Amino acid sequence: MAAAISRSAASEALHRREYFFVGGEYVNTTTGTLRQNQMYVEKLTPAANSSQPYPLILFHGGSQDGTNWLNKPDGGVGWASWFLDNGYEVYIVDEPSRGRSAWNAAAGFPTTTFSVEVITSRFTATLNSTAWQQAKLHTQWPGSGVPGDPVFDTYYASVVQGIANNTEQEQAVREAGIALLDHVGPAVVVTHSQGGPYGWSLADARPSLVRALIQIEPKGPPFREEIFSSDYTRPWGLTSIPLTYDPVPTNQSAPLSMHLVPSDSANLTDCILQAEPIRQLPNLAKVPILVETGEASYHAAYDHCTVAFLRQAGVQVEHLELGKAGIHGNGHMQFMELNSDEIVTKLHAWILTSIQG
Repeated sequence: MAAAISRSAASEALHRREYFFVGGEYVNTTTGTLRQNQMYVEKLTPAANSSQPYPLILFHGGSQDGTNWLNKPDGGVGWASWFLDNGYEVYIVDEPSRGRSAWNAAAGFPTTTFSVEVITSRFTATLNSTAWQQAKLHTQWPGSGVPGDPVFDTYYASVVQGIANNTEQEQAVREAGIALLDHVGPAVVVTHSQGGPYGWSLADARPSLVRALIQIEPKGPPFREEIFSSDYTRPWGLTSIPLTYDPVPTNQSAPLSMHLVPSDSANLTDCILQAEPIRQLPNLAKVPILVETGEASYHAAYDHCTVAFLRQAGVQVEHLELGKAGIHGNGHMQFMELNSDEIVTKLHAWILTSIQG
């Protein structure tokens, strides 16, 4: 049995909590009528009431749920409390078919869960990995990052299943996310990893309600996977499902033409961008966007491609590379790492600047 992690309840931000569900639909099955694709939303309001003009909506990544944003697995205070202490109203979701957003087995979509081997090799114990050059810089995960370490065991206990079909999952989150934005009103959307495509879809669908979009290492790069696979999974560049392009693509199965741009660095991957004629992303161009990348993450090898794709499509996006900003040693799960407060302070400053603009 792993050693217990000590926590201090007094260090958590005082707040009021509510929860509700958005989205979903009833389906007829052989066992009766069931509901699927609903999304659990936890609303946290500072005890002294919010002082920021817009709430935050936090979307987690693959095989994760909303607990990512709460306590850190080493017992430290997570980003939810940090944001509450700084006056934000916070909405935390469990995306459809995971966590408290129940999976409906009768829907027929298989699920997948990240194994210990995936988690350790990509997130928590990457220091000796040779899969990407920046891995050797990873110093901020608390503990050894492997089974038997109490911090790792606490974290891995939170890992959940998710729908294996990217298209179905993106569509379900898009519909539930639109319902959430319509309910909440203007908000700052923060996503992580697999949540990235959801952020693009929501900003595209509701550009007037997404007042700013922070993409923490969004799933990418454009069109195909890198590092661990080379599968082409995002025909719409940033997503598996349609986005608003101008001119409108006429071929829905292959909506964009692709052009390979070779890398000029051994530390960076080649990029696939659009070939001429280059289609624009007019709705995303209306939203202040920040892509943020940890110094030691596998995303450090290819997030520049996501940024280049956006700029090519007429989107003004800022790229916060933590290492270049003086914040060193972070992997993919940076909000759980030792210097997480240093990172979120940077994000807060960007939010204040972007919404004033």
